[in-house]
Amino acid sequence: MNFYDPFNLFHAKKEFLGEPPGTINYTGKYNDVPVTIELIQYNVHEYSKKTCDAIETVHHDDYIYWYNITGLHNTELIKNIGTILNIHHMDLEDIVHVSQWSKIEDQEDYLFSIFKMIYLNNEDIVHEHVSIILTDNLILTFQETPGDVFDEVRDRLSQNKGRIRQLKSDYLYYSLLDAIIDPYFSIINRISTDYMALEMAIIENAVTSKEKIYHLRKELVYLSNAILPIRDQIDALRKKSVYFSKAELQPYYGDLIEHMHQINDALKAYKEMINSLQEMQMSNISDDMNKTMMTLTIFSAVFIPLSFLAGIFGMNFTHIPGLSIYNAFYWFLGGCLLIAGGMLSFFKWKKWF
Repeated sequence: MNFYDPFNLFHAKKEFLGEPPGTINYTGKYNDVPVTIELIQYNVHEYSKKTCDAIETVHHDDYIYWYNITGLHNTELIKNIGTILNIHHMDLEDIVHVSQWSKIEDQEDYLFSIFKMIYLNNEDIVHEHVSIILTDNLILTFQETPGDVFDEVRDRLSQNKGRIRQLKSDYLYYSLLDAIIDPYFSIINRISTDYMALEMAIIENAVTSKEKIYHLRKELVYLSNAILPIRDQIDALRKKSVYFSKAELQPYYGDLIEHMHQINDALKAYKEMINSLQEMQMSNISDDMNKTMMTLTIFSAVFIPLSFLAGIFGMNFTHIPGLSIYNAFYWFLGGCLLIAGGMLSFFKWKKWF
């Protein structure tokens, strides 16, 4: 299993303690990623995709512009984007602070969102900090590394599939959010597979590392913290935010909230099941210990009378009855074996072992 320790992210902020609010310092670990800006520009009839060096000024035409910025360590670029688009410095700080939990905030002039993009890459679980800014005809996405879950959205745009090019930027925002949430189901399935493997190993009383259960529980906690705010804030904002309250988008966001409820229920169920699994493992360990102690106790009980007899006949008295009999040693040995066999038969009859 390749599990991620999200709580280690907080140690990256310690070097920036004491700095003023709004200080833009990248707290992630991808400081050598090449910085790229991908621009997708489209309307109902036209589509283009290119790489550019900077964000242009605000556009006033019928095109939708999607800038995807890869590489958060270039803080000067982030600051320039904030200046051009009048993004609040506290939001710019959250873009580069990868320990920030998921949130969606309506800032009147734009919608600011932070999500945890979690998906499977072969057998590895990839965690990435993603920010999205939405305005009237412009969307900016900020991510730490190349590779994401947006390829299906790009394909739909380039091939003009569905309604994505007929609708505005708020529908593109929904599509990106849907693309982020869908892989959560794959993560749940991965957790389910790992859980069943652990469960079978524990039921069969195989030796199972406690660290696997510990890391699985930590992953579930992280997923809960990353996912639950999205559900609650979409539900709240779709009733009052201009970006969410449009009638044509309500069914889509309702479907997203339903997906989030399903994911949340699955996370709760697996957290309880992991707790039960840990209790089962501790019970197995306790049972094994009890069996070991019972075995040692039975052997001790068998040897107590034998030690008593050996102690009597090992005394240094001058006259001890029976010592002069010709086969005394063999009679004594046979008596010891008879006592031991009788006690073991009694314990077996009582089903004590």
